Amino acid sequence: MAKSFKDRLMERLPGTRSATDEDRSAGAPVGAARKVTGFLQEFKTEMKKVTWPGRKDTVASTAVVIVTVLVIVAFLGLVDFALGKAVQSILSF
Repeated sequence: MAKSFKDRLMERLPGTRSATDEDRSAGAPVGAARKVTGFLQEFKTEMKKVTWPGRKDTVASTAVVIVTVLVIVAFLGLVDFALGKAVQSILSF
């Protein structure tokens, strides 16, 4: 039975051992070119599964991020200004 991508990924976690690790140590090592080719094939397969947002969604999300950042900047600017004035008035007292 073929292993899923998740199962193969879990086998590669540090500190874990699997039957494939034991088989590899007994047999010939897998070449770097084969590893890279396998990785690229898996990458291509996974990228086909991705649902990319459309232009409308991207523009809407970008607008939300920009507005949120501007609101946070304004808030932090006001807090900084108020605290600066408070410290200045305390120190000049």
